[in-house]
Amino acid sequence: MPKIALAAGVLNQLPLDWKGNQARIIAIIKQAQEQKADILCLPELCISAYGCEDQFLSAFTSEKAWESLTEILPHTQGILVWLGLPLYFEGTLYNVAACLAHGKLVAIIPKQHLANDGVHYETRWFSPWPASKRSIISTSLGQIPIGDYRIGLHGLTIGIEICQDAWEGARRPAHALAHRGVSVICSPTASHFAFGKSKIRQGLAQEGSQIIGGAYVFANLLGNESGRTIFDGDAYIVDKGQIVAESSRFSFQDGQLIVAAVEVQEYNQFDEDIIQAYIPISEEKNSYPSFKAASWEKSPYLKEEEFARALGLALWDYLRKSKSFGWVISLSGGADSSAISALCFLAIRLAIKDLAWEGVKEKLSYIPWLKDVSSEQELVAHILTTAYQGTENSSDHTRASAKALAECIGSTHYDWNIDVLVKEYRGIIEQAIGRTLTWEKDDITLQNVQARLRSPSVWMLANINNALLLATSNRSEASVGYATMDGDTSGSISPIAGIDKTFIREWLIWMEKMGLADNLRLEGLSHVNQLEPSAELRPLTSKQVDEEDLMPYPILNAIERWAFYDKLSPADCLQNLFQVYGEKYTKEQLREFCNRFFRLWARNQWKRERYAPGFHVDDYSLDPKSWLRFPILSAGLEKDIKP
Repeated sequence: MPKIALAAGVLNQLPLDWKGNQARIIAIIKQAQEQKADILCLPELCISAYGCEDQFLSAFTSEKAWESLTEILPHTQGILVWLGLPLYFEGTLYNVAACLAHGKLVAIIPKQHLANDGVHYETRWFSPWPASKRSIISTSLGQIPIGDYRIGLHGLTIGIEICQDAWEGARRPAHALAHRGVSVICSPTASHFAFGKSKIRQGLAQEGSQIIGGAYVFANLLGNESGRTIFDGDAYIVDKGQIVAESSRFSFQDGQLIVAAVEVQEYNQFDEDIIQAYIPISEEKNSYPSFKAASWEKSPYLKEEEFARALGLALWDYLRKSKSFGWVISLSGGADSSAISALCFLAIRLAIKDLAWEGVKEKLSYIPWLKDVSSEQELVAHILTTAYQGTENSSDHTRASAKALAECIGSTHYDWNIDVLVKEYRGIIEQAIGRTLTWEKDDITLQNVQARLRSPSVWMLANINNALLLATSNRSEASVGYATMDGDTSGSISPIAGIDKTFIREWLIWMEKMGLADNLRLEGLSHVNQLEPSAELRPLTSKQVDEEDLMPYPILNAIERWAFYDKLSPADCLQNLFQVYGEKYTKEQLREFCNRFFRLWARNQWKRERYAPGFHVDDYSLDPKSWLRFPILSAGLEKDIKP
């Protein structure tokens, strides 16, 4: 059997960045050529980027993508490359993979199955291509075959599965390709990060290889491409079900290449669905280095590792792609703001580890003050600003917690009191309505004014620094509206809006006690890990605790998942509570928790509509713009719990 050098390249792209995306594609093609790879698979829609949203509906987008493809074409001498782009054919837009070989466009193969669940809305823009349909498209490069083709290359045959195609079980194109005969399947992919999802993708690549009894090349996108979704940057080369090369996920580089030489079966066929390509192939193959997963992939704390690395990369990409100079956080000393501050620090630390100091300076070269920074410590102090904004209801414990963490990570930290503002606003309203506000009558009003008055000053810091203000509310709070609009929800982005409070607390303890596999932990989190979560908006004598205001967070998270991931009825959720928590709580308590959850859920949809964009990290989300739509006005759901 002949030996072929297969390569998979991951790319960190940006929607509509024609010159930048093109440069990164050409750079990785050149790298593959230098490695003497024969076939290179690049990610889905890598020319335009995957997250162009409704800009896909503009013909201009596909025109610019085609223009980029023609400019990339001369750079494919001696190699066969798969490139993803949007393409109109007969008035319909398709998500396609273009086969380029030795300076020639050989064929275009469209995606057959479109992702249309969760964060995916592909059917809004694209149409699926029917299996077995084959045609010709007239282009500026001539008459090009388009459709369900195989590519012939020196006696080998190559097939394509584009992302969702591989997730279709018995309907995946690999089965039909195996029947027709292929040596290799290439899988250009744009599959977003969620906890544990990379193992599923890995399994699909291995399964595809086994189906055809040959090689499978999988290449995913990398980084925070368009704001909400994060891509792992995982790539796999699989030979007869065994992974022979894989990338290191969550790289801070522009791209990453893996290469492996494998023996594949020849299919000397000349069927009508085979389009012949040509590249010069050397009989001698390089001895390629071993491309293995990072050591942390085998950690028993994989979810904690993934969270730190995925959000660190997402924050870094959001910073540099938005041309911001830093991050600002209202650091209350509580779990949420502490977690975000820690993640910002990790973003810098991981970037320096991956890119080295010169690489970091290159990525952030648009920042004018960077030329005067000479160390990691100085960079953190310039780029990360935290502020503790106390009131008479704030405790010494949270102030100490905020200070300890700020000192540990090296942020520029401020500590000021906003009581004078609270009293002034309170006085204005009391004079207007002719009475004194009291905690007995005006509890929510007096709590919210404190939270809201923290926003203007910290926004000022963000503006002064040309920085991103990071909102500090989590998914558990979003589900029941336990957040103050224009208060803790204020921000450019909301990094932890996609993760529950229970995990945040567990991750903080892990980050303090154990930390990343690189021996990176933050002892400065010890103070926050000793505190009971509290908004600290009522008088200290009331001993306000979040879980007493709401319900135990594990119960809140369980109801949320049953209702909006498993799509169970409120009555079914209550029955599940009885079964899971019946030994710890009475039926009356559990019924009240369930009623409270659904009452607060429906009442607070308007808040979720106004949240700053958050990162998608779990296998579901409450984001109404990208995952879960719910009416702002409704009759609610608590009424459907049986008495």
